[in-house]
Amino acid sequence: RGAVTKKMVHQLSSTRDPIFNMRVPASRIIGGYTVKDGVIIPNFSHGDVIEAVFKRTRVTVGLMTAAKLLSAVEPVIRYQRTRFRGSAQATVGTPRYDLGIQSKQDAQQRLVDVWATGEATASLGFATERLFDELDPLEIESKKTLADRGVKGGRAMMKAMAAIDEQAIELLQLERLPVGQRDEAKIAALKADRLVRFSLLESAANVLCPAIKLWGTGVGATMLREAVSMMGGYGITEDCPGFLGNKWMDAQLEATYEGPEAVQRRQLSVTMTHPVFIAQLKGWTADLEAISKTKPETGASVVAEGMKQWLWTLEYLQANTDANGAKLYHSNRQGLTFSLADALCWLLAAQHLILDILELEEKGPQNPTLAEGLPGLVAFMSDLAYVQSARSAGESSRVCSELVFGYQTPESVKLDAVAPFLQMQAKVAVGMAGSRLAKDHAGESLTKVMIPEALDYPL
Repeated sequence: RGAVTKKMVHQLSSTRDPIFNMRVPASRIIGGYTVKDGVIIPNFSHGDVIEAVFKRTRVTVGLMTAAKLLSAVEPVIRYQRTRFRGSAQATVGTPRYDLGIQSKQDAQQRLVDVWATGEATASLGFATERLFDELDPLEIESKKTLADRGVKGGRAMMKAMAAIDEQAIELLQLERLPVGQRDEAKIAALKADRLVRFSLLESAANVLCPAIKLWGTGVGATMLREAVSMMGGYGITEDCPGFLGNKWMDAQLEATYEGPEAVQRRQLSVTMTHPVFIAQLKGWTADLEAISKTKPETGASVVAEGMKQWLWTLEYLQANTDANGAKLYHSNRQGLTFSLADALCWLLAAQHLILDILELEEKGPQNPTLAEGLPGLVAFMSDLAYVQSARSAGESSRVCSELVFGYQTPESVKLDAVAPFLQMQAKVAVGMAGSRLAKDHAGESLTKVMIPEALDYPL
């Protein structure tokens, strides 16, 4: 064991840097090797291996924070129900005795925000993992296909994929046409093309991966602080049930693991403008609009309106200049590009929570553990989704407003040019109708959540 590393967090991990001194068989080299002039040459460089690890493990880190958020719910409920029961008048069976602090709306609704954030983070994270499960083998096949076609080298591959990207966009456009107007044969052919499928998956993964890392750990750490604060002074003690203080500190570290926020925002500022992703985002927006007609209680409508406003803002910023005549959307203007990346992450998290609720409602009856109380569970999760959707669309709308108007002076604002934006902003605001009622419902439901009588873990 090497020298002690002084760490504040992740207390269960070793605090010493390991030192290895051993002989390793060449057969253990990842990806194999060749021998040249008596020297072993790995087929994959250290950079190749690190890039592959970096691509996937960022998702896991976001899910680690999601797990901490969701695990904070039970300890907070337990604390709230046993705290401040008050005087002798608070006897068993009275709301004051049975619920404690949780009889107050503030305690309920702050915990609703924590729970909703945890669910949204988990939904976005697991969706990204499933995407990578499909993308990884397809990436290997696609590279082999391109090599068989004689496409070698980075520049040649980029040129070849540009043509494939156009086909991917064409597929998305064809699928959005009414059934009678669709070229089904062309759609089937494009769907069968592995390179087209790879283009679609890669463009989505290049956004969702940094999004779950950035949003899940960043917003997650903030909400864990909220969970700690709901425990009062108990939350920062070593014997706090659920180790919430430790989890809060760990989340700060997770926000830095696998690249801090700036790294994720930098990648997003490039990948979120890719034409294939933009085409997919438009499709996701249409899907949410369709969902809102049958499941308005999920908040799908306000997320769809938020996505429309975000897309309009991106196009406006790419095409216009600030009050001084300087280009707005530019790689070095990170105050703008990074903020727009943050706004997108809020919307993606809410979107995937809604999609998971639809999956729960469809497949829940097949699970005997869920079937009996499924309607109530779906209703509660829908309330959480509406709360998260309204907050996400509100955060995105706020950022978009700052970016559209913040680089202008009052004299330089052209109302005709931004009239569509103002109309979208109004639709986002109207789309929040009912979201606070959903929060009231979710808070009341929290008072009925059953938890074990005793802790199932040691202090």
